[in-house]
Amino acid sequence: MNDVTYVQWSRYTQPVLILFGTFGAIFNQILFHRRKLLRTASCSLYFRVISINDLLVLYIIVFTQWLNDQFHFDLTVRSAWHCKIRTYATYCLYAISPYCIVLVCIDRFCRTSKYSRVRTIATLRTAHRLIFVIISLICSLYIHILFQFNIIEAACRPSSLSYYRFLGHFLVVFYCLLPPILMTVFSSWTLILLSSRRRKQIKKYQIKTQPLRKRRFYRDYQLIKVLVLYVSTNIICTLPFSFLILLDVYQANLVENPMLYIKYSVLLCNLNHCTSFFIYTLGTPLYRRELIRLIQSIRKRFRM
Repeated sequence: MNDVTYVQWSRYTQPVLILFGTFGAIFNQILFHRRKLLRTASCSLYFRVISINDLLVLYIIVFTQWLNDQFHFDLTVRSAWHCKIRTYATYCLYAISPYCIVLVCIDRFCRTSKYSRVRTIATLRTAHRLIFVIISLICSLYIHILFQFNIIEAACRPSSLSYYRFLGHFLVVFYCLLPPILMTVFSSWTLILLSSRRRKQIKKYQIKTQPLRKRRFYRDYQLIKVLVLYVSTNIICTLPFSFLILLDVYQANLVENPMLYIKYSVLLCNLNHCTSFFIYTLGTPLYRRELIRLIQSIRKRFRM
């Protein structure tokens, strides 16, 4: 692989990601604002925040990256502060969506708890607070980037090899591994609680459960399946990036032109921010039905 091949990949894949990601994010916003049931649900708020963050990633990071790849339009090499702020914003925006999915997993777990105090966490008011807390924590954790990135040899890069090594480990832990681990823990815990509760319901009602309870169990299980799919997607999209940074730090001589492979892995990271609509909305029966109703209402308005 060479730079020419990478430029060709970037030329055709990035606009497609921006197009599909924008379409999905806008539809998610419309869908989750359309009905009061979805608008007032704490889980829907997390999905709306993810959609907004994905739009920021697509137009602040992906689009400017595409401009740089195709037209060599890079402001980060012209100003040290632009280098620092853009790099800091890039890593923060990349991290917000995965941790919002962690909040979704926690929300599902709280809803299935038998303790009323725990269930009160899964409310719209608490969701606003948790989103503020998680964004503040992410911005605080990545604040070191503002002091350690600078323009060196006509490129925006870490100021020292020791910090580059630290950044590689930091990204592996906090960006690549920690979100999927938390998602897996809370999703598995929720699945165990749901299975235990269903067995009790079957025993209580002599194998037959009430239709309302069956629908609720089915909806919860579907959401857990979707979360498992997202965990897998997140690992596939983010692990190569962190692994290649560590490889570049410790075994740079084993790979020719490692920065080129890191660029390819960034393209894969960008894919992670245009799939929420296609994984959640199209993968969850409840949201899929709402999407079909939305499309039908739009068609009726055009006919009128």
